[in-house]
Amino acid sequence: MIPPPAKTEEDSTGGDSRPRGVRETPATLLMLLPLMLWSCATLRPKVFQSFQESVQAAQKGLETEMSRDVEWTREADVYRLAELKEAPLSHYMVKETSGYAWTMEAKPLYWTSRQTLRLLQDMNVAFFRYSQLLRTLAAGEESIEDFDRLAGVLRENVDRAQEHMKKQGAAAGVGAAAGVSVTTEGLRRFVLQRRAKDLSVALNDNQPWVDQYAAQCGRLTVIIRADLKSAYADQMEFLYLRWDDKRSPGRVTLTRSLFNLNDDYAQALETLESLEGFYARLPIAHAELASIAARRQKSSPALAGLVESGERIVRLSRELEKIK
Repeated sequence: MIPPPAKTEEDSTGGDSRPRGVRETPATLLMLLPLMLWSCATLRPKVFQSFQESVQAAQKGLETEMSRDVEWTREADVYRLAELKEAPLSHYMVKETSGYAWTMEAKPLYWTSRQTLRLLQDMNVAFFRYSQLLRTLAAGEESIEDFDRLAGVLRENVDRAQEHMKKQGAAAGVGAAAGVSVTTEGLRRFVLQRRAKDLSVALNDNQPWVDQYAAQCGRLTVIIRADLKSAYADQMEFLYLRWDDKRSPGRVTLTRSLFNLNDDYAQALETLESLEGFYARLPIAHAELASIAARRQKSSPALAGLVESGERIVRLSRELEKIK
């Protein structure tokens, strides 16, 4: 007896003559679909926005304290130089050499703080451009033309900061540049293909630069705290010498100066404490951004601490403005 022919898909479905098993292909595609979507998925732009906004708040806070350092050390230099009756004025005059170049025979001590502030501003501009670029890329707001333009500006800012660091970093107390710089090739691949893995790799590639920047800013908080402590002691000595002068009609002025000085110093110490914590968390938060982009973790504890420190820095600044 001849066995009946095997049934085909055409027999059971009326028209499809493919052998059994071929219909598993759509199911296979459905299984692969999440992986395809994952590679091109929209990132969590709010996470990168929080990172950028926190960086901006901390940079403003650190520059404010560095400016206070310049102001206080300059005031101490004023008192110190005024007491040197034999100090030759010509030593402190700016003398032109050629073009816009100039020299000064005896630079006052505050000049180092002034140079450090300029260096910090260059460093901050470069890192802010980077955090801003990450935010816009995560939100999918940039074309490849826009990216190339912004990446070019970023590299110029980084090169300027690195060159400034080579010239003045050691003298400013924040260390010389280690030659670590930002790379944008991986970020460009992400713009072209929108694969989360590319962004994660790019973030990991830039981690050494982020580590260096955070370490430099952390060292600055220590330098500023030491400078302010010394300048506070100098200004308090000036007030003390005039406090017991019964002939002085300016006792109210001295009292106001005392209270303002204490307010500034106490607020500076609180802000510097928050800044020190911020820059300790910054490299960890950046590394966690890479893990979030790669879907290895869902949240960033370090970024949460970063945001909290940034909010505290802003709040302290506002409180001091209200007092004044």
